[in-house]
Parts: sequence; C-alpha cells; structure tokens
Amino acid sequence: MLINQTTIDKKSMIALARISRKVAHSGRSRPVRRFAWFAVTVELLLAVLFFRAGADGWLTYVLMAAIMLACILGEDTVNGILGLRQILPDSREVNAAFQEDHYVHRTRAAETWWNYRQIRAIGESKEYFALVLDKGHGQIYTKEGFDWGSPEEFREFIQRKTGLKIRKVK
Repeated sequence: MLINQTTIDKKSMIALARISRKVAHSGRSRPVRRFAWFAVTVELLLAVLFFRAGADGWLTYVLMAAIMLACILGEDTVNGILGLRQILPDSREVNAAFQEDHYVHRTRAAETWWNYRQIRAIGESKEYFALVLDKGHGQIYTKEGFDWGSPEEFREFIQRKTGLKIRKVK
C-alpha cells in the first residue's frame, strides 16, 4: 500500500490544469492554440503596418495582441484558480491510500473509493503526479507527500494497475 498526503492549493491546481491540458486534452486544444498564435501574429503585423503608414489604430492591434497573448500564456493559471474555487475548504487536505484493487481519497469532508479503471491518463511533472479521470476532473499528488512508499514505487505501481504510460510534463 502507498499513502500520499497532499494539500490542494493554487500551485497544485495550476499544475493539474497544465498536466491535464498536455496529457489528456492536447489534441483538443492544439488547433485553438495554433489559431490564437496566428491571430497574435496577424495583429502584430497589422500594428506594424499601421504604425509605419502613420495611421491611427495601431495601438488597438497591439493591445489586442497583448490580450490574446495573455490568454494563451495564462490559460493554465486561470483554469487552476477556477478549479480551486470549486473545491470546498474541508476537501483541500487529501490523504490517498493506494491499495491493490482500488484507492481511497480521504478529506475532512468525505471519503471516496476509486477504481483504477476510472483513470484515463497519468501525467508527471517535477513536483507532482496527476491522475486525469475525465474532461473536467483530475487528482493531483505531490511527490513529497508519500508517507508510505516513494515516487518511484508509485510510478511503477500506478502504471501496472492502470496499464497506462505516465507522460512527463515540464
């Protein structure tokens, strides 16, 4: 059995949003992100053309490009903060026990039993493991939070139980 204690905070939820986007939703968001980068390029090109021509409106294009760039770069931060707002304060201290046939998620508010078949994707960053359950749900565990077991043991265990490969995320 492996046991992990994790505090769900802003940093962990931003990491969950980033890992989830890169591991489970990469195919879905990639065309949108490409279009957004294309729009930033076009807006900056138009700003340069208007500025060189001495026409008004170049600043509008620069501001539109800046807003679009902020949306692209801040997507995970916004999603993480919004996700954190949905978690009750009594559910932010998580004790997870990974057993042979299931794992148990305990907080002060509830105890939930999960089957390993419910996990759709697994991601790993420098500090966290993330289990993606579906489009809008995931669980994050800090690597430093293992009371019983180690990150290396968890990595081997969760891959064996789910049959999924862990994807590394920077």
